[in-house]
Amino acid sequence: MSRTPIEDLGHKAFRPTALGSAVRTLTLAGATLTTGLIAGVFYAYAVSVNLGLAGQPDAGYVAAMQAINERIQNPLFFLSFFGAVLFLLAALAAHSPRPRSSRFWLIALASALYVGGGFLLTVFVNVPLNEALARVALEAFPGELARARAAYEDPWVFWNGVRTVFSFVASLALVCACLLREDHGLRPVGRNTFS
Repeated sequence: MSRTPIEDLGHKAFRPTALGSAVRTLTLAGATLTTGLIAGVFYAYAVSVNLGLAGQPDAGYVAAMQAINERIQNPLFFLSFFGAVLFLLAALAAHSPRPRSSRFWLIALASALYVGGGFLLTVFVNVPLNEALARVALEAFPGELARARAAYEDPWVFWNGVRTVFSFVASLALVCACLLREDHGLRPVGRNTFS
């Protein structure tokens, strides 16, 4: 029995397009790369920058953090920081036609973790702490520098640790999503179902 054109059309309707597959792959790769880069930045602060600055006197600590906070605002950092959100949302949208796939749920998990625990935490906690520290004059009296550091250092280090964990787990979820074989959707029931 020969196949009719209607059967061929129905079978093709369930196959992913090459363009759709490429978009899913590229958005997932972009999300994995940018989220991993930002998780790495947060991790580097946690295991080196914060530890190195902890032993500095108050004036040196405030001056160093002010300089770091000023210089991190550059196009490469912003490309990764904002790019992670954009790539995550694009990957989530690209995988949304397959909401029951494991990839979709891993990307959704990564999006929630990074956007909530990395991006928004930075915007609403770490950045306001940075802005408050930036208003402290380096020529201030030692007592004022000590108070500024006390108000800044412990909360900033704690919340950096939180965003590091959230971003790392988001990055790990994306790596797992990359390792999964792409779900090619439903196959029509018929003669060649198991071929």
